Amino acid sequence: MSIWQELCYSLSARAAQAPAPFVVAIDGRCCSGKTSLAAYLGEKLGAPVLHIDDFYLPFAYRTALRLEQVGGHIHAERFREEILGPVSEGKEIIYRAYRAHSDTWEPELTIPPHPLYVVEGSYALLPLLEEFYHYKIFLTVDPITQESRLLKREGPEKAAQFLTRWVVAEEKYFAACEVRSHADAAFDTSDCW
Repeated sequence: MSIWQELCYSLSARAAQAPAPFVVAIDGRCCSGKTSLAAYLGEKLGAPVLHIDDFYLPFAYRTALRLEQVGGHIHAERFREEILGPVSEGKEIIYRAYRAHSDTWEPELTIPPHPLYVVEGSYALLPLLEEFYHYKIFLTVDPITQESRLLKREGPEKAAQFLTRWVVAEEKYFAACEVRSHADAAFDTSDCW
């Protein structure tokens, strides 16, 4: 049995013993496999996967003061109100994903109530959101593998931007919010995916 199969089994057992809905959060370093693990868990557990990347702060709300905050570029308040609030009350979720690269909104999505949800993305464990999760996972990856994956995913120019901007910001967030120490489990994915 693989480590991910064991994780599925463990989460399924935990969810069965906990009051529904059960929410799993996956946070971690850039290119550590958060989206891949979330997709795997979502498929195996029959759970909707909710992406923090759909909740970047729109440009209209970006102020210097806001962007100075750790994780300030994430619209965590909207994620809490539109996603985690309804989930915790057993209600359907209705939201629109925001695409920062084009400053546009996707069509409205509706997700009916489920007994289990998976939240994934950097900044998923911001203090404003953490109380809604029943199980928190932190993924890490060594710097060489991270850079290699970034180059493959983004190409040289964008990978350099990620390394000098987003990876630095993530590390600041991990330290300021003590993300790894708040997680229920941590996995090094350097040899995975």
